Amino acid sequence: MKQRIHAFSTFCLHFFTYVLHVREALFGLVALVCLGALGFSSLEGRTLSESIYFAFITALSIGYGDIAPKTPGGRILSISIGLVGMVFIGLSVAVATKALGDTVKQFHEENTDT
Repeated sequence: MKQRIHAFSTFCLHFFTYVLHVREALFGLVALVCLGALGFSSLEGRTLSESIYFAFITALSIGYGDIAPKTPGGRILSISIGLVGMVFIGLSVAVATKALGDTVKQFHEENTDT
């Protein structure tokens, strides 16, 4: 059990270290999704809370379908939000993969040294 907790804490340490390296990109992508929500609100005549909800549901590729764009501008903006979300998810997965690889490598080196 202690080894699992140590492995998880090691993964978290690596993960947050790499997040710090790409934090500007991550925050920039989240800012673009928020700007997309503002644009969606004005194009579609939705409240800001509905637009933020729609933007993040679209960016994270969940897409419940309870809010859908009606105007051509809203549809184009929705595609743009989805593309930004794909980059965000890809970057997040890349960071997690790198952190997991470093964790496995560290544990392999620790176990082969003894």
